[in-house]
Amino acid sequence: MPEASPDREWLHRLVAGDEGALREAYREHAGAVLALATRVLGNPASAEDVMQDVFVRLWEQPDRFDPARGRLRSYLLAMTHSRAVERLRADESQRRRIEAARRQPVDPTASDPTHATAARDDGAAVRRALAELPADQRLAIEMAYYGGLSYRDVAVALDEPEGTVRYRIRSGMRKMRAALQAEEVSP
Repeated sequence: MPEASPDREWLHRLVAGDEGALREAYREHAGAVLALATRVLGNPASAEDVMQDVFVRLWEQPDRFDPARGRLRSYLLAMTHSRAVERLRADESQRRRIEAARRQPVDPTASDPTHATAARDDGAAVRRALAELPADQRLAIEMAYYGGLSYRDVAVALDEPEGTVRYRIRSGMRKMRAALQAEEVSP
């Protein structure tokens, strides 16, 4: 009968909920896991987070490790690399979002209550003007402007010629412009 490997013993003990097995696996492999995470991330604090995540996952899902497929060390290092790369991507994505937000112009009127009230009133006027349109014009405008569809897509969805859809949208927009001007709302 072949001798049981430490990896198999750890697995059986981990599956059984033996915290001592986790401590032993941690003592044995934490240095390699931390070194790899640090090398990939270049940030010791982030590397420690990844290391903690790797061992928490081992504790929560020990049956994901298969000793027949390889050593526990290899499994932990593969998981470490995967988690570290995920962390890099998430950090880079967050950095790009922050940079994009910084480049966005600040609208000084956004927090002005007077401007907010006027915008609400303008929105209500637009909704009223839209509601007064004939159904075929209103639907085409809603699909194009609120639904984000191209004129061609609206035509396909309505099973109408594209020229007809363009005409309905232009005519409806002219009527809306006149209604908004009558209410002294600039279109």
